[in-house]
Amino acid sequence: MLFREAGVFCGRSAADVTFKGKLALPIHRWYRLTPSFSPQLATDIAQYFGLKGSDLILDPFSGVGTVPVCMKYIGVPSCAVEINPYLFFVSAVKTRTFEDPPAIEKCAAAFLKRVAPDVQPLRERRAAQEYLLQQEAFVPPIHQPDRWWSPSNLAQLVAIRKHLLYGAGDYRFPDLIKMAVLSILIPVSNAKHNHVSLTFADEPLPPVDVVDVLAKKLRDMVRDLQEAKDRPCAEVQVFQGNSKFLSRILPDNMRISAVITSPPYPNRFSYARETRPHMFFFDFVPDAKAVGVLETNAIGGTWGKATSVLSKGVEPANATVASLLAPYTKRIDGAGKLMANYVTKYFNDMYAHAREVSRISAPGARLAYVIGNSKFYGHPLPSDEMLAAIFRHYGFATEGIHKMRRRQSKRGLYESVVLMRLR
Repeated sequence: MLFREAGVFCGRSAADVTFKGKLALPIHRWYRLTPSFSPQLATDIAQYFGLKGSDLILDPFSGVGTVPVCMKYIGVPSCAVEINPYLFFVSAVKTRTFEDPPAIEKCAAAFLKRVAPDVQPLRERRAAQEYLLQQEAFVPPIHQPDRWWSPSNLAQLVAIRKHLLYGAGDYRFPDLIKMAVLSILIPVSNAKHNHVSLTFADEPLPPVDVVDVLAKKLRDMVRDLQEAKDRPCAEVQVFQGNSKFLSRILPDNMRISAVITSPPYPNRFSYARETRPHMFFFDFVPDAKAVGVLETNAIGGTWGKATSVLSKGVEPANATVASLLAPYTKRIDGAGKLMANYVTKYFNDMYAHAREVSRISAPGARLAYVIGNSKFYGHPLPSDEMLAAIFRHYGFATEGIHKMRRRQSKRGLYESVVLMRLR
């Protein structure tokens, strides 16, 4: 095992590794997903691999599209896969080429002018409450929407939602407007980014001018697209699907030169849980049952319906996974069987994913997986080393495991980039 405490990817700041590195970057900043990694890191890995325009890069856990957006603007063709329908939408919109920013600006202005007369009066609490009663059918079907938004802010959002989903306006760029609306759902909500997972503030957010917040977001997006308009762009394809079945999702003749990705960490974080308001707002899912199915199918799903699946017990998929888990799950099992089942499912899923990567990789393909380790009941789980061992089973040599930084959430936690090559 090549474990490096020093190297090109080590000793990095949070901005060089985490979502903080994209907050001020055009296009990347359109939507904040706290458990996502930095564009600088994705670009540095591409340069380390020496990727060129003749290569094809895959991100099988696309999230908000960090890797394909980076590859697009450094001239390297890429493709991406994302299971979450909302995050798939984000990746697809952010990687699309929009050649007429002035027309987008006019479209955005026309939309704001159309919705403002309906939305602005709803800043008043009584008007908002009456509107929500009258328009109950148009409130997003998320559980307890009043927990997410105060009445005034929810009513304003519902009016905007109604215009976009059911209005008579013919807008040339509906996905960009939807992207802007979706990106402000949390800033105008009662939820806060105080931790990796969203938490709710003690006091509801007072009424805000949602049209003004949306207008500022749309202006930023138009400015970003104007800046990107004259930059050379490589081709990007984004697919919706499960990374455990890559060979079924990607075209038959597609062969990957490199993978740059950050899979879910085995830390019980739920992307489905964090994106609930977004998935329901524009009907990316039909109902709560669909969210439960999504979470159950995701890598290591651990929330909602997935919890009941885990409680029934999970066995290692094969001898390889069983031998990897043996030193760890016994200790975790002693403190909580559910967590041992979760860890087992996670690595069963990653084993299935590694098999699929081996099927779609070109000879000599390079892999870079950004992953953090975990602790369960005080017991460490070296996820990076275990991931490398799974990929070795499919012919990928471990070139290095670079510990990039210590995480601040708990003592002993860190993030690594695992570098591998297909023999």
